Amino acid sequence: MCAQVFRSHSLTKVLLLSFSCIFVYLYLYYEALEKRNNSAVYRFLRGDQTIIWKTKIDPKENGTLQFNESSNKTLDNNKSVSTIPALPVTKFKKLSEPWTNSIKESFVNRTNPLLTLFTTWKAGKDKYTVHNITTLNWLSLRPLIMPVLFTNETSLAEECSRKGWSVLPVRAVAAQGAPVLKHMYLDVIKRFSSEFYAFANSDILFTDKLVETLFAVLKDKSTVKGHTLIVGKRTNVNNITMSESSSWKDLESVSKKRGTLFYSFAEDYFVTSASYPWKDIPEIVIGRRAYDNWLVLNARRMKHSVLDASGTILAIHQTTKAGNYEGSKHPDTSYNDKLLAKLYKKIPYSAGYADCAELITKKDKTKIVIARRLKLAHYCKL
Repeated sequence: MCAQVFRSHSLTKVLLLSFSCIFVYLYLYYEALEKRNNSAVYRFLRGDQTIIWKTKIDPKENGTLQFNESSNKTLDNNKSVSTIPALPVTKFKKLSEPWTNSIKESFVNRTNPLLTLFTTWKAGKDKYTVHNITTLNWLSLRPLIMPVLFTNETSLAEECSRKGWSVLPVRAVAAQGAPVLKHMYLDVIKRFSSEFYAFANSDILFTDKLVETLFAVLKDKSTVKGHTLIVGKRTNVNNITMSESSSWKDLESVSKKRGTLFYSFAEDYFVTSASYPWKDIPEIVIGRRAYDNWLVLNARRMKHSVLDASGTILAIHQTTKAGNYEGSKHPDTSYNDKLLAKLYKKIPYSAGYADCAELITKKDKTKIVIARRLKLAHYCKL
């Protein structure tokens, strides 16, 4: 009798302990699920576009980047903006499944953005619409891509920071005020942590294919090795409107209807790995001839991994009445030519065209792959 009572009490204790453990487990699971579903990344995936990356001025101090919904920091003289303000919900409402999968993949496997994408421009009525479209287009690529503007104009810095960009001062210029490219790269690499860093002209628009291509490059460890430079041809489209630029799908449509693929000697964006040796690059400036072709030429000579991403990255140039050859109209248009001639004498610039890159990106059924170019043109000879 006593043995039966003892066994009964023991069974009751075991059952109570088991139910308690199950309850605690379910409670913790529910709390974790709620926390996940209410986290910034999942709210972003569900279409809450006010959720954006937050980063300190030197995020490498703590090694991580986090999401944040609001901030009110602005530019103080020439100091850079320390956090990114929130912006209203844009027209980019519905996220495609591949895009959400890319965000999930990035969120799971790394804490940093995929790309820090920077540019520079001067405030002015003639390009206000162009730059406004660029501002919104680059913002649509968050949280995987972080847009950064280099400027010393306080009003422009405040406007862009309110819209959600990070802002840094231009600290090195030449050729009557043109920014020196290497110092912009060195500054963003010092300030922000990301897998890649890229300069693009301020009138260039991108779609989610930029992200898909960079993921493909990251995954291909066997073909893409060491320092990496990614370039590509642009598509010129005259007078793009706000409506035509309101989604990636619309941009793809307008580029097919009214776009023209430009020549391979005109390279408007340069994506590099974080390890790229920018400190060894001469003091070439943007907005003047020759720097783009020399960068590709030099990377090929240095045996870096040089990719022509024209097959997968849609880079749309917003062509205005200024035309497609603005670089040749600037003061000191031959500044880079003269600088490089002093350093290297004869330079085969044609070997720096985009179609001279030994590697290419291309679509293989449903995915992007990296391949070796089968044959180079005669003018690609180093």
